[in-house]
Amino acid sequence: MIKIKVPATSANLGVGFDTLGIALNIYNIFYIKESDSLIIEGVDKKYQNRDNLFMVAFDKVNEKLNTFKNIHLKIETNIPIARGLGSSASLIVAGATAANYLNNNKLSTQEIFQICTSIEGHPDNIAPALFGGFTSSFMHNNIPYTKKIDVHKKYKFTVLIPDFEVSTNQARSVLPSSYSREDTVSNLSNIISLCLSLNDGDDKILKISNNDKIHEPYRKTLIPDFDLLKKECLNKGAYTFMISGSGSTCLTISNDDNFSKKIDTSKCKNNWELIDCKIHNSLVEVEEL
Repeated sequence: MIKIKVPATSANLGVGFDTLGIALNIYNIFYIKESDSLIIEGVDKKYQNRDNLFMVAFDKVNEKLNTFKNIHLKIETNIPIARGLGSSASLIVAGATAANYLNNNKLSTQEIFQICTSIEGHPDNIAPALFGGFTSSFMHNNIPYTKKIDVHKKYKFTVLIPDFEVSTNQARSVLPSSYSREDTVSNLSNIISLCLSLNDGDDKILKISNNDKIHEPYRKTLIPDFDLLKKECLNKGAYTFMISGSGSTCLTISNDDNFSKKIDTSKCKNNWELIDCKIHNSLVEVEEL
């Protein structure tokens, strides 16, 4: 039996729409062994089949290697579904990694990255889930590329997870079909400053560089408590506040290991779970049990 642990991911980081992503120490854990028939435990019955994203990625790697395998899969789910924390990316990365391992790691990590991205559709969540850390990713000739950016050790991350979902399709539907040159240039300039300030610890620039014009003004309408929580977090010392991925989770950056304990959610319309996180920095690993 093998064990694979894949971190949650938060994409966009405000101005980094479909580009930036970060891996956080909340994990989905997968236990896999070869079997005569497909058995999947730990998820609803409707996901106990080959349409499960884990199996889609697993089968795609096997197909590339001209093999076919059945497995007994047990999933320990800690990343909430449809909350903007990369639950789908975790399944895809785990499935592809498992298949590659069971085939003696015949594919390179870059090949696994490309297969996973082709399933997910874009690399912003796949890259940090697979490689760990803070990543900036892009596509060139249908091939994904990523660069890791070191984050200053003083920065701490807190996720705010509500009791409602926002699907990716719903979050995409509220976005405009085009943007002005002014808004595009604003995001381009801000994303560079955001990355540099996270790297070198420039608090002043970090505070003012997350001024997104591409998705947050539209998607925050799907999160009733967004403005209230943003004000609360910034007043309590957070450097910045943003939607995690496509929502509904939000993410804040501070210098406090216990920032969640400062935040009052009693005036919110919804219930929120706050979790203080650290960056998960390492490549996905497979452990033999």
